[in-house]
Amino acid sequence: MRIVATVTVLFISLLAAGCSSSIPVKVDSIVGSESPPDKTYSWFSGMQNVSQDDLYFREFSRYFRSVLKQQGYVESKDGNAAVAIYFSYGVSPGKTVQYTTSTPLYDWFGGDTVVYVQTKDEGGGEVSRTTSTVTTPLYRRMVGVDVDTRSYTVFTSYAILEAKRYHPGSKPEEMKTLWKTTVSTTGRSNDLRALMPVLATAAAPYIGVDTGAAKIIKVQKDDPKLVELKRKSQLSP
Repeated sequence: MRIVATVTVLFISLLAAGCSSSIPVKVDSIVGSESPPDKTYSWFSGMQNVSQDDLYFREFSRYFRSVLKQQGYVESKDGNAAVAIYFSYGVSPGKTVQYTTSTPLYDWFGGDTVVYVQTKDEGGGEVSRTTSTVTTPLYRRMVGVDVDTRSYTVFTSYAILEAKRYHPGSKPEEMKTLWKTTVSTTGRSNDLRALMPVLATAAAPYIGVDTGAAKIIKVQKDDPKLVELKRKSQLSP
């Protein structure tokens, strides 16, 4: 009889993350030496081939503009803003990840019953017989290992906010960078529409703030901040 023991997972951390109720987001924010004179800003696309009229750009922008509002930033429409914020986003090509499960295989041994018959000459032509049984102990031992290798695809989705000292008429590369905030998450989903509010929620406390190093922020799928951000963003123009 063969018994399968508990599966030992050698590499399955991302697989487990895909089933988790939280999404890990990496936040990396850096600040330059010059502070913005105030928190008025103008909003621009940081991508050459994506205009501000693109429907996805407009949808994704609403999440981060809501976050900026929470942080005291005021969007200016008249071109007199102190800060120009360039917003870009994307998702990487899929990367195949392999994981291996190693399952020990066991078999049962022993448990056999042996019958012994002992005869004895009692004299006078009489013979007595005594029957006894012996059962060997039942035990199991490992007889091999079943190794199973599988693969799945992961994507890295990201958003970048880069704030510059705004000089109308100047090119982005000609303006001094004030701060830059990058957020990303790696997982099986490449659905930016589902992930963008998660990225914005994780980035919220760190926009325009120097994190000193990349931080991993876990955003629960039912986080009240995430739910509220989605609600407010739907109401934004």
